[in-house]
Amino acid sequence: MKSILHSKAIALLILLCCFYSAHSQSRPLNGNLKDVKGDALTGATVLIKGTADGTTSDANGNFQLNIPKDGTSLLISYLGYKTKEVAVGAVENQISIILEDDAALLDEVVVIGFGSIRKANVTSAISSVSEKDLENLVVAGADQALQGKVAGVTVNNNSGQPGAGISVRVRGITSTNGNEPLYVIDGVPILSERRSIEHNQLGGQAGQSVQSPLASLNPNDIESIDILKDASAQAIYGALAANGVVIINTKKGKAGKGKIGYDTYVGYQTIQKKLDLLDLRQYAGYYNSLIPEINNSGSGHLDSIDEFKNPSVLGGGTNWQDAIFQTGKIQSHQLSFSGGSGKTTYYTSLNYFDQTGIVIGSAFKRYSGRISLDHEVRSWLNVGMNTNLSQSNQRITLTDGSDAVIGIGLYNSPAAPVRSFDGEYATTASIQGNSFGNPKNPVALAELRDVRNVQSKVLGNVYGDIKFLKHFTLRNEFNYDFNVTQNKAFQPLVRNELTGIVVLSPSRLIEERGLGLYWAFKTYLTFEKSMGKHWVNALIGHEAQESNYDQLIASRQNLVLNLESLNAGEGGTTQSITAGKYPWAMESYFGRVNYAYNDKYSLSASIRRDGSSSFGKNNKYGYFPAASVGWTISNEPFFNESKMISYAKLRLGVGSVGNSSTSGNNLYNTNIRLFSTAPFGAGGIPSNVGNPDLSWESVVTQNAGLDVTLFNKMAEVSVDVYKKVSTNMILQTQLPVYSGLGTDWNDINSPTTNAGEMRNTGIDIALRTYNISRKDFSWRSSVVLSHYKNELVALNDPTASLRGYKEYGNAILVTNTYAGGPVGTFFGFVDDGLFRTQAELDAATYTVDQNGVAVKYIQGLEVGENPVTGTYLGDVRYKDVNGDGRIDDKDLTVIGDPNPDFTYGISNTFTYKNFDLSLFFQGSQGADILNYTLRSTESLFNPYLNQQATVLDRYTADNIDGSLPRYNQWHNNNRRVSSRMVEDGSYFRIQNISLGYNLPRILLNRVNISNLKIYATVQNLYTFTKYSGYDPELGSFNNNIRYMNVDDGHYPNPRTWTIGANVAF
Repeated sequence: MKSILHSKAIALLILLCCFYSAHSQSRPLNGNLKDVKGDALTGATVLIKGTADGTTSDANGNFQLNIPKDGTSLLISYLGYKTKEVAVGAVENQISIILEDDAALLDEVVVIGFGSIRKANVTSAISSVSEKDLENLVVAGADQALQGKVAGVTVNNNSGQPGAGISVRVRGITSTNGNEPLYVIDGVPILSERRSIEHNQLGGQAGQSVQSPLASLNPNDIESIDILKDASAQAIYGALAANGVVIINTKKGKAGKGKIGYDTYVGYQTIQKKLDLLDLRQYAGYYNSLIPEINNSGSGHLDSIDEFKNPSVLGGGTNWQDAIFQTGKIQSHQLSFSGGSGKTTYYTSLNYFDQTGIVIGSAFKRYSGRISLDHEVRSWLNVGMNTNLSQSNQRITLTDGSDAVIGIGLYNSPAAPVRSFDGEYATTASIQGNSFGNPKNPVALAELRDVRNVQSKVLGNVYGDIKFLKHFTLRNEFNYDFNVTQNKAFQPLVRNELTGIVVLSPSRLIEERGLGLYWAFKTYLTFEKSMGKHWVNALIGHEAQESNYDQLIASRQNLVLNLESLNAGEGGTTQSITAGKYPWAMESYFGRVNYAYNDKYSLSASIRRDGSSSFGKNNKYGYFPAASVGWTISNEPFFNESKMISYAKLRLGVGSVGNSSTSGNNLYNTNIRLFSTAPFGAGGIPSNVGNPDLSWESVVTQNAGLDVTLFNKMAEVSVDVYKKVSTNMILQTQLPVYSGLGTDWNDINSPTTNAGEMRNTGIDIALRTYNISRKDFSWRSSVVLSHYKNELVALNDPTASLRGYKEYGNAILVTNTYAGGPVGTFFGFVDDGLFRTQAELDAATYTVDQNGVAVKYIQGLEVGENPVTGTYLGDVRYKDVNGDGRIDDKDLTVIGDPNPDFTYGISNTFTYKNFDLSLFFQGSQGADILNYTLRSTESLFNPYLNQQATVLDRYTADNIDGSLPRYNQWHNNNRRVSSRMVEDGSYFRIQNISLGYNLPRILLNRVNISNLKIYATVQNLYTFTKYSGYDPELGSFNNNIRYMNVDDGHYPNPRTWTIGANVAF
């Protein structure tokens, strides 16, 4: 025991001696930190060089630190200022340090098209997204990754289907002829699109066929994205830039030691929520309650079902949502190599991406590779090449339709099975001679139909830069985009061998082959020089580009043994072969001048002249000028920099861009539609009436912006207001029927003209804050907010409108936009509650004289001998909008607006030692949704189909206060499109949470790994919304502005859980 105490005493004595020795070798140092203006710097980090010992400055810029007695060096760092190393002498105990502004933020390079400039000299509305901003986002394409990241850019997923289309709107809706921006990848404009064969070619409804154009590009290869938002920046792209420009730059090699990277993640996806549909027990009770209502109506009969008499003994029946939705899987693997030595740098990567959707029958797979090579041949000559290769294979299931997979699943009876007892697909269920369910089995429809979009793509450029006379650079660049499309749509003939019932018919195969080649040759000369306080950058160039797409589509049906081969199909009148050639070309001249004086005043002016094959000789050429100015107010002598405002810049710009997108080819000519068979043999008819004066759409944008840095550089704010006016829109004339001309696919189309006007006004706000910056902990935040107001000012005729229909034969009008309102507005009757008393019915009754006989009507329905079969108690009452005392088509009006009041994104990034945590929230406010599925799931129209549980609170004689109308199988009054189907589509979403950990380098160095990060991510975690459907984010059907926010069995966005790793060697 004594020996133990003796040992402890000796250890304590040694420890005290060491402490005294260390303490005696250090001394206190007091310091003060200020900026060049003399303002104290609060929270700056002060470290003893070569150690982890340090402190931070207080509110007055003071700090205290114990340093070695013989002197040392301090490292002082503070956000927005240059890191400074200060030597401290052996006798100093008080020190004052001044930190200089770090101009690096203003020296950031911003890509502006055909070049780049310092951020300090930018005079237009340009937003940038870095590789860091895209990190840990689980997306198939880069367009999805922009959601909530950029002010002024509204991004919506048109479908949750893997690889599906994305609706990207840069500052509102510009045109009736497409509103997607121009994507430019490494200088190559993406003019091709990804389309699949429409499902209606196999029978039924069409579904969505427009897919994401960027799904073929690996997001992991992207280094930065710059979005040109106003015309003063866009004008350099002329006729292609009407809807904005998204410039994507991929990764390049850097000189130095070669690096090997491996990035991977795996995960699974689930549906966010399911709707509350009746299970079999509830459905049986619902069915039983309808029997007296129908049988006592005096018009109709409903049989009692023995199996339903005691619902409590029944099971849950078929849960069609469980049958349709599945747990999807997702994975991505990327291997990259980069580096450089001497005068050559390189970057190459290989990627594999695989995603199965949350709806059966949907999937997306991509193989991609990339090669980038840059070489300095001589001091005056640089050459290089970039090549992106990919093959994508997307399987598309049929959604977005009342007769599609999700739509049918929502109202299919729980009494109908997915498969019969022998394991074969079933259709309806016959119970006591009554047929329950839909003849179309949605599971069979999703699993057996095989509709695919397969695209092989090679995209890239080859360039050479010649430098001469010190300030001149001549660039010659060749761009190419080669696409091979192999689309197919296959449906087998499926018959239940036991019952003989046909599940799917007919067997049919459609194959589409497409070959597209885009090329462009650019030559432009750049002059750049700094002369004292003056800086000039001038550009002049020429561009020739051409695109050719050849298409061949063949189809046959009644395939022998369901063989997936055209040779197995029958010929004759059921087969078809169509083909087309789609050439396009444009020649352009362009120029631009950028000027800056003394970092105070900046100017940019550009002009582009385009000549397009889309127009005839009368209007082949278009001119697109732009100009913008900037004033850095904070660099003026009169500006007194304070803690409140340390930087301020004002920007003003105006510019014109064009749009040459049309609904057809060569519409300035009268084209011919050929027929191989006709009553009098082969021949043709005019396809359209040509208009030789057809010309460009024009879009003029005025922009004013203010960039401010606040609170001692802890916050950066950018605010832009704009007005964007589209004129001379390319529209088809809407002529009377007697003209013999129309707008449908099988009409002789009426002339396409330039007419109409559309206006967008709005504001973009971006805020970035650096909340905490400490040695071991940091916290950064960003907020973006976008608001636009759209107005269709005029069309080509005062009575014309933009209409959108649903159902076969365009039976149901859902949207209708007249001049004076925003596009895409929902159109229908205004709901005014239910008829709950006889007095309300009497008040709505009016008479119509029919051949001298006064006939009574209520809401367009005759009051017959049996009032139940007409408008009756419990039916929906509609407002008499025009006040004429009756309800008819004259009372149809705007009932909702799909355009949001504003959209927003909120990001927070935290780092603590080796950990990092990012939180990303995203939302939309004020947009309406037309919940068209309610027409089926709350139809109360057919006793053999399922409903939502809300129908249990319908109007009945015993429940006159019910929230829903009565059961009514006698007419469609209650199923009319009305404000009853319009819901608030506002939502706030926890879009992404990612937690990562970087393994300590001391461990990694032992195994020759330079960096290893592991992380876990959840995407689309939870959505706060009042919307009753699956998902309030609906986008637009096939990017069509006539079908925005219309929910008709929409494919919801999935919730995604992933784990991943980034490894660098």
